[in-house]
Amino acid sequence: MKQDMILILDLGSDKNPQIAREIRALGVYTEIHAHDLTAAELAALPNVKGIILNGGPNRIVNGAAIDASQAVYDFGCPILAVDHKDAPAFPAEEAARRERLSQFVFGTCGAKPNWNMEHFIDDQIERIRGQVGDKKVLLALSGGVDSSVVAALLIKAVGRQLTC
Repeated sequence: MKQDMILILDLGSDKNPQIAREIRALGVYTEIHAHDLTAAELAALPNVKGIILNGGPNRIVNGAAIDASQAVYDFGCPILAVDHKDAPAFPAEEAARRERLSQFVFGTCGAKPNWNMEHFIDDQIERIRGQVGDKKVLLALSGGVDSSVVAALLIKAVGRQLTC
């Protein structure tokens, strides 16, 4: 992966996609993962520059608050807690929230605004080639948007190894 990444760990908030969109609008790639990410899974993620722990009203399950594993806290990159334990309130106003995210992403984490669709497509093609190797691929192509996009990526990645 060529670009820096901010990782969002889902601790029960419905605002995770919104935060991811706002960070991507700053030009930085984000992924949302479950709160129970293991140390090995975390280490396998490329170019993680910072982690956002995003709670919310669903952070309490069966009377207990869910949280990230100790491995996340020990990973060594900056962590921003949003609606989490004793964290200060996160700005509700869009401009203030965007400024706070920008401070974290660029100021605290030192991420570069190097994410764009071209880099994303190149990374996906690289991942596909790594997974497929020299094997054949069979794709059930319905003609809808999703399967058509997958077909276009697979053609770029594996060419004649693909059968639709």
